Amino acid sequence: METVDHPDGHVAPKRRMSIMNRENMEGLTTQPNIRRMSRMDPRPSVQYGLSGRRMSHVSRSSISGASFGAKNLFTQVKVQNTYRLGPDPSEKFNSSQAEKVIKGVLDSYLGGETYDSKLCSNLVQDLSDVIKNRMKDSGFSPRYKFICDVIIGENKNQGISVASRSVWGIDTDNYASASYTKGNLLAVASVFATYFE
Repeated sequence: METVDHPDGHVAPKRRMSIMNRENMEGLTTQPNIRRMSRMDPRPSVQYGLSGRRMSHVSRSSISGASFGAKNLFTQVKVQNTYRLGPDPSEKFNSSQAEKVIKGVLDSYLGGETYDSKLCSNLVQDLSDVIKNRMKDSGFSPRYKFICDVIIGENKNQGISVASRSVWGIDTDNYASASYTKGNLLAVASVFATYFE
């Protein structure tokens, strides 16, 4: 406890900021609490199943006294509503154009490949990302959200059937699909375009 001398001569105890109730401190400080990792090694005795580094509190403020922290890092841009409920006809998802893009990606990436389970598991993820990015660059409305599903399998003259179900708006949402077969490799890629208001 610190003491404060008053002009009338009596001494009053002053409570330190570090022992005040945290709920009451919100209005007293302009500095937000930011959590960061402790540089200390983990404790040898682990309580309640928690392990690893402990989180600690740190506060930061600028020279002017105004605080900055996680809540002040991003400013939200307010944009007026356009009241558009659907895409323009020129921005609408075109299935035939999308099929050409999918077929081109499958041909270029799978042209000289043979089936290998380890290689194909990584290739499926890469193909899905490439197809999604090409769809975004194809000139469709930026309000479309794309879901891409790629299946790669070994071709041993077996039959394969790929089906999907979803609920969507028939006026704005659509899909495109393309397949690729060469040697012992087969692939089916589908893109679902859903319009987001």
